[in-house]
Amino acid sequence: MFLSTEKCNGTGKCVEICPTDAIEIVDGKAFSCITCGKCEESCPNNAIFKNQYGGYVVDKAKCNLCGMCQLNCPVNIIKIDTEVRGICSRCGVCVDACPNDARVDGKEVDEKQKELLESLNVSIPEDDVEPPKKKMVNRVSIGTVHENCINCGRCAYFCPSNAIKFSYIEQGVCTECDTCVDVCPRDAIGPDEENDGKYKVDMGKCAICYKCMIACPNDAITAENFELEIHHPDYNIREDTEMIACLACGMCVEACPHEGLKLMSKRIRFDANACQHCPDEPCVNACPQDILQFVPESKIELEGICVSCGGCVKACNYDARKYQPAIWKGEIGEDCIKCGLCVEVCQKNALTFNRGDIQVNFDECIMCEECGIYCPVNALPKTTPLNKDIVGGFAILNQNLCMQCGLCAQACNFESLIKNENGEYTINNDTCTFCGACKNICPASAISIEREFEASI
Repeated sequence: MFLSTEKCNGTGKCVEICPTDAIEIVDGKAFSCITCGKCEESCPNNAIFKNQYGGYVVDKAKCNLCGMCQLNCPVNIIKIDTEVRGICSRCGVCVDACPNDARVDGKEVDEKQKELLESLNVSIPEDDVEPPKKKMVNRVSIGTVHENCINCGRCAYFCPSNAIKFSYIEQGVCTECDTCVDVCPRDAIGPDEENDGKYKVDMGKCAICYKCMIACPNDAITAENFELEIHHPDYNIREDTEMIACLACGMCVEACPHEGLKLMSKRIRFDANACQHCPDEPCVNACPQDILQFVPESKIELEGICVSCGGCVKACNYDARKYQPAIWKGEIGEDCIKCGLCVEVCQKNALTFNRGDIQVNFDECIMCEECGIYCPVNALPKTTPLNKDIVGGFAILNQNLCMQCGLCAQACNFESLIKNENGEYTINNDTCTFCGACKNICPASAISIEREFEASI
């Protein structure tokens, strides 16, 4: 509930702006619905529900105006005409409208005020969620220093479980992974300074053993008339290719219903005997990096899990793969548009959205980075270059639930919520980016959004 302090002088600005007529002036002071929930309890049609803010909303499609909510309202503020009015949704627009700062959220009153209100049998909504015990979350895994990485693919060649992927490496061209250099018995292979440092075989030293051609993981070396040639790409591998790798976050382990995946000594292990090859592949779908996959022709069947062997760390010649800690203290960038998409995609329910603030439950967060992967403005920190971009969708506003409070229009950065000739808010899908800011702030749950995502690196 929202309360009026002694600063209230009865100007009635809160009354004018309240979208549900849940505020009245009584003896020169603003008085409003106490959000006790009696209306919801007494409704025979389940037409009244409690929203995420602790307020109550009427579904006009279910309501038959029977009047039971009005009869059971302990403060007689509910009125019925062509629809039910007088029920507070806790949208909070009255707070901003008050010129005297006299409207306050009941959740923010101090303990003495709470005791007074309880003595008057007025209930104050309490937070259902206990504050997290942890103040930060950390993850120790093999990570990538992208500034050092040249995207040669050498780490992927040495990875025993195919847990490292590259966005694009053309077959048949040199990536400068140095595999040929490693196996050449004559030190005949190296960069040609006269050709922008591209790798070349010095036929004056070459023993023509073909060891390099056999070892090349990308088939970039060919031989003709006892001459070996290294073929080079037409594109810039360092700038046009990106690498992603398993973060060892453990989401796949939590998703597995049969203990086919386990954490052993803080390392992910796959038990092929326990795996039931679930048709819906919950472990694969849970992977934030989209790197986990079943490969029937593979002897290990499930590929993409980092087993923390350290092979990539030893193999990398550029110090780009390292055992490193990642720490998050809940910081969110200033570019955050309060869309709440991070809250929607978090598989651990570690993020909550409350009146414009995103709160992190560090007791639940495992730093899988899925929130950062989906963030449309890159306001959340992440170590992976993977992004899931919104490329299409549609948004619908249910007028049977909408209270015309206008919070959605205030939240939208693209002016996609406009009023029609009847004074009702509607969504312009041509300009909408489907970010979800309107949906998450709506106290009536009146907005539905469907999105189409596309992965990019």
